Amino acid sequence: MRKAIILAALLLIPASAFAQTHRFEITPMVGYRFDGEFNVDGDFLEERDVRVDEGGMFGVILDIPLNPNWQLEFIANRQNSQFIVDAGLFTPEQELGDVTVDLVNAGFLYQWGPGQVNGFVSGGLGIARIEPDRADVEAESRFSGNLGGGVKVFFAENVGLRFEGRGYWVDLETGFDDRNDRFRSDEGLFQGEASIGLILSW
Repeated sequence: MRKAIILAALLLIPASAFAQTHRFEITPMVGYRFDGEFNVDGDFLEERDVRVDEGGMFGVILDIPLNPNWQLEFIANRQNSQFIVDAGLFTPEQELGDVTVDLVNAGFLYQWGPGQVNGFVSGGLGIARIEPDRADVEAESRFSGNLGGGVKVFFAENVGLRFEGRGYWVDLETGFDDRNDRFRSDEGLFQGEASIGLILSW
């Protein structure tokens, strides 16, 4: 009977006992990023929609506390994907080769509901590096931004899970050119993702 009472008391510990205020957090994460399209034009490729294909991603998030609700947030992640040309409804898709998209953004996170479960929204700006696996197309670093939200669930004082959805934008309006100026775009790349991460705080 005493053991049952102790167990019940532990289960009824206020959520605030696990409050993660004023704590640093590092979160390794994995997820799935959805595809995104942009329009290109050039000598070797007539005007077409090119898709960065959907696929897995991985990365890490570092959160630095500013106060109980606000955190300074740094995000770094990578997606290994492919360029796919969509030539039209009755034309087969064409693979242009592999591409790696690396994103490094810095911004802010706002969280609420101190305790074991914290909702949050976050956003930031930074750099995206797009590196095609083609000898005739150079890697490009472009301005990027992100906006996301989700929930943190702590099952111990220093360990929890982070579930989130996030959207990314990469500015391609300054051009995305190869060495011979034959592969150009004047649009932005938009992608969304869903991810899960393991929070380690201290």
